[in-house]
Amino acid sequence: MDQAKGLRSYFMNDKRQHILSLQKQVRQLIIQKKDKAKITASLIELEKAWIEFEHENNQ
Repeated sequence: MDQAKGLRSYFMNDKRQHILSLQKQVRQLIIQKKDKAKITASLIELEKAWIEFEHENNQ
């Protein structure tokens, strides 16, 4: 049981790191004033990752 909790925690932390990475990427695109399409695509990817994380975290 503890091993399963540890494994779940590991994957949740990995997903958190992925979300933080995506947030950083979006910030950099905005700072660099990249075109709107790139920023929008990155925001969509971030939102999908966040929704997936929330869904898994609430189960």
